[in-house]
Amino acid sequence: MSVDEQRVTPKLENPDEVREKLQGWLQKQYPESEITITAFDIPENTGMSNMTVLMDVAITEKAGKEKIVPMVARIQAHGQKLAFPSYDLPMQVAIMQKLATVDGIRVPPVVAQEATSDLLGVPFYIMEKVDGLIPPDIPPYHMDGWITESTPEERARLWWSAVDMMTSLHTLDIENEPLASFIHDHDFPKSLDEQLSYWENYQQWGLEGEENKHCSKALKWLRENQPEVTNLRFCWGDSRMANVIYTEDKKGVAALLDWEMLCLGEPMQDLAWWVFMDELFSTGLGVPRLEGFPGRQETLDHWCETTGNPPQHFHYYLVFAGMRISLILARMSLAKGSTDMLYESFASHYLDKVLEEGAG
Repeated sequence: MSVDEQRVTPKLENPDEVREKLQGWLQKQYPESEITITAFDIPENTGMSNMTVLMDVAITEKAGKEKIVPMVARIQAHGQKLAFPSYDLPMQVAIMQKLATVDGIRVPPVVAQEATSDLLGVPFYIMEKVDGLIPPDIPPYHMDGWITESTPEERARLWWSAVDMMTSLHTLDIENEPLASFIHDHDFPKSLDEQLSYWENYQQWGLEGEENKHCSKALKWLRENQPEVTNLRFCWGDSRMANVIYTEDKKGVAALLDWEMLCLGEPMQDLAWWVFMDELFSTGLGVPRLEGFPGRQETLDHWCETTGNPPQHFHYYLVFAGMRISLILARMSLAKGSTDMLYESFASHYLDKVLEEGAG
């Protein structure tokens, strides 16, 4: 079964009703103007943790001047077979609002949020749509899409621009604003120990009592080799190219997306997830990486030089990345009513390969 068939994309029921409700709700956010949703689209395969709606919103001022503002609604998933046990959309909104005030980090502008379930039955938030190019998830960008048509030089710029923006995130002071109050006010993993506990619990929840021997082996190894975290920083969590909007000239980053996996930890874990996910959906699938993309060691060296952090424990966090994505794909398989990737998958086999590298 293909990766595409395994993907869990939450569905939106009664889209016409949702459109009408969102239009009325947006009207309250712009009381001095007349609001009309002129376009309403629910793209397929846009994510596995929230429902995404693309909208064109006409805002007509009292003087008659009208502007069309493209917006994106993220609606919390609900149901019995979800990718994650819980969701905290208000937390995602809060971190984007905080990071929007930080030089060097770009996130989509938040229009407004509904933290209750009163309107749609679940929380949601709306952002302004950021223009730009997003690397495709399915099929992976090493196989198809606009990146395959880019030059090696453009690919290198894409890679480094996102890594450098991660560096800006990783060097933020968590003891002061804008992050200090956010960390105090929100519940999310704030140490490596808490993260490991989350994923141990995730295996029990997500696999519904079944076991993936590859993930169990990796989790045991991660516990036994757990390093002391001496550089606690804010981590993006789902740091991968498909969560980056690049500028249309392919020279920089327009915005970083998807903050549901945010945590406090050793920031190298973001870099390891970035590298592992790129390798997994290329060489892990038997597809050569595209020319121009920097390799694992070059990326690590660059990140260490720009952050001033040592390269230690990179292998540990590569294993950590492999364990997490293997569990997520196993859960996705089960949520689709299949066991094809529950016990064995291309991700878990690539996890084994990375784990064995450290034994050599």
